[in-house]
Amino acid sequence: MTATAVDLRTLDHAHLLHPQHHPADHADPLIFARGEGALLWTVDGKRYIDGLSGLWNVNVGHGRRELADAAQRQMTDLAFTSAYVGSSNPPAIELAARVARLAGPTLNTIFFTTGGAESNETAFKAAWFFWSMQGKPEKRKIISRALGYHGVTMGAGSATGLPVFWKHFGPQPPGFSHIPNLDPDALEAQIVAEGPDTVAAFIGEPVQGAGGVIPPPADYWPRVREICSKYDVLLIADEVITGFGRTGRWFALEHWGVEADMVSFAKGITSGYMPLGGVIISDRIRHVLYEQPATTKFMHAFTYSGHATCCAVGLANLDILEGEGLVERGAALGEQLQAGIAPLADHPAVKEVRGLGMMVAVEFQPGVAAPAGQMGAKVIRACRQRGLFTRFREDIVMLAPPLVIRESELDEVTTTLREAVAEVAG
Repeated sequence: MTATAVDLRTLDHAHLLHPQHHPADHADPLIFARGEGALLWTVDGKRYIDGLSGLWNVNVGHGRRELADAAQRQMTDLAFTSAYVGSSNPPAIELAARVARLAGPTLNTIFFTTGGAESNETAFKAAWFFWSMQGKPEKRKIISRALGYHGVTMGAGSATGLPVFWKHFGPQPPGFSHIPNLDPDALEAQIVAEGPDTVAAFIGEPVQGAGGVIPPPADYWPRVREICSKYDVLLIADEVITGFGRTGRWFALEHWGVEADMVSFAKGITSGYMPLGGVIISDRIRHVLYEQPATTKFMHAFTYSGHATCCAVGLANLDILEGEGLVERGAALGEQLQAGIAPLADHPAVKEVRGLGMMVAVEFQPGVAAPAGQMGAKVIRACRQRGLFTRFREDIVMLAPPLVIRESELDEVTTTLREAVAEVAG
């Protein structure tokens, strides 16, 4: 007998500990049962537009049979084998080569993980190993930015610049510091203050995502690259959200003509159909890792690194992105999305409208139409009542729909948000 919505909610309350959990958030959860394209349906049949591509990741949309078929074929042949010492598998090899072709000219080597936090942890350890092998083990400090999000594991969580993720989990490991976002001079000052000989790397999202969809000024990333090169600090680009078409480019740093020393990715590599992430490392770093004697290995590993089925789905996902021109479509639809949201900039309750490609945010003036920190929740409730499901942080509502969303559905998204704001704030 099929469980009813009531049955499922009862079981959810009794047994499932959700990410960022508090019971109040799940008193009456939406329980999604089916998806197609940019649309989702709950177990009780209500239709929603997926305004955030799942969690910034379902770039090619829901219900893609091609990805299910790719997983089935690979599982039938070989679901998993270790990629540890002396073994490999065709999908991992082929996907690594294909990602390298999409990355910058000196970014040619990939280490696979199962998600974004693992990818950033890997990047930190690769940076530490790189400097240690060159006789500079004291270069261990990681600089990141306020409002940045890099995961919530120990290292990645310490780099994350949102203090709400630190509370009750401290003290943080030493060696992590945060600077104001969008301020390259602050980066240089921090490197000088810490001592360049102690700083391993700087990590940043090309467009800050979970912190509120914050794109940089045009000169920001070129200046950051210049500073990192000047002080011999590795630049890690966290493209977990922005990679694979989200901003209208394969990787967002392409917008500014900048190449990082390492690029962490996840989410859009499989459009969320299987858990997969990774780090692309530069030839400079690869050379140091590969030239060591057999007694000095890069002793970093995950059981599911190079997982055959995940990588097979990644390959099929890239086929869709390329075959359907979704990166280019993301750029075109991004203009439509930005234009649809732009009128909200004139609303007295709105502080700022911003975004890049298929990522936008509306930030509200604290205390104008609701107490500070509560406007986002009010607008989100009004959106859900109208069939739009997306995400907020305090006074910021964010949108990042699938790259396959129909133009009419995208208009529905922006219209719905405008109507929700009008209902809440007049």
